[in-house]
Amino acid sequence: MRRLPSTLYDALRQGRTYARGLHLLLGAAVGPVCVLVWPGITESLARTLAACALVPVVPLLLLGLVPGARRAEGIQARLLLVPDDENDIGRAPARSLSDRRRTSVWLVLRCWWGLLIASVVAQLLSVTGTLASAPAVEGSRTILGITVPGGHRHIWYLGLVPPLLVAVFGLVVWAGNVQLALARRLLGPSTAERLAAAERRADELLARNRLAGELHDSIGHALTVTVLQASAARELIDADRDFVIRALTAIEDTGRRAMNDLERTLGYLKDEEQGVRTVRPTLADIGQLLEASRAAGVTVRSRTAADVDAVPGVVSREAYRILQEALTNAMKHAPGSPVDVELAVTGEQVRLTVANRLVEQVPQASGTGKGLRSLRERAALLGGRASAGAASGRWTVSARLPLRLES
Repeated sequence: MRRLPSTLYDALRQGRTYARGLHLLLGAAVGPVCVLVWPGITESLARTLAACALVPVVPLLLLGLVPGARRAEGIQARLLLVPDDENDIGRAPARSLSDRRRTSVWLVLRCWWGLLIASVVAQLLSVTGTLASAPAVEGSRTILGITVPGGHRHIWYLGLVPPLLVAVFGLVVWAGNVQLALARRLLGPSTAERLAAAERRADELLARNRLAGELHDSIGHALTVTVLQASAARELIDADRDFVIRALTAIEDTGRRAMNDLERTLGYLKDEEQGVRTVRPTLADIGQLLEASRAAGVTVRSRTAADVDAVPGVVSREAYRILQEALTNAMKHAPGSPVDVELAVTGEQVRLTVANRLVEQVPQASGTGKGLRSLRERAALLGGRASAGAASGRWTVSARLPLRLES
């Protein structure tokens, strides 16, 4: 057995090899069954083989047009051909004319391929049996037009038997692999279906990435405010009791908002109805956001003379998140520095600018850059742009978002 190629040796031990052989045999049986009910065409071997190949064509083509035929063939192929639980072969009924056409072609090719392989295997096994028995039988026999003399003098025929058996087994293995390739091509999803599935998967990944960004921005802001409030309260716990109470109240409010954001995001991930219906904060809530930052001890100077109600919902929500992330960065990387916020709504776009004085290090130095990348991604998804950088001793985050979204 060690002389066999490793692929054949592995195939010999695998159950799917024999399952694929059964699948080939079932396809080959269609032709003879049709011939049995068609009288007068079994006079010669050549005529019989031709009838086995041609008689089933029309019935198989018509059968392939039945939606359930694709489901039946898919289930059978998944059971007998596919080694693992793959999705290359479908198990759903035909939904389009293209599916029906491919099913019809599959049925005909399966019949022809199985009939061809079964015929070749039968002839090879016949030759093998003749050579194996020839040394024990005197006289000559003819097979495939070749005269094979018998008798003990031809004992060497036995040396040809193992190679022929290996050839038969190798042929069955190869034919099963070809059958699997045909099934994946004809019973699997079409190119359009594969593209649609890829697009759906990309949309799902994009949605999850956006939810991750939501968590980063909302929870990150809440944690930053909480840390600043707690630090300030600890420093003034004995000197200013009123400030400590205000700080603890701000921590409580911030934590409650963070919990609401977290529950909403988890609701999206679980496809829960509550998550879909929860209202996300918009520019109309900017006052609460600025007050929460001021409560954390940050001096926020704002100029927001804008009609935020005129801003479309999706633009308003993204602008709120951009402002939230910009304030978070300012509090994290420039503690104690006043923050200037400017919001303006023109006829075509929303303009948002958040600036603060630089401290010892540029804000990027102690962060991962995920927040700034999130700002740019949010703006780009709306067809706008966002930038962040240092100039003249100040760190400025600027965003321009269009009011009208292109379809």
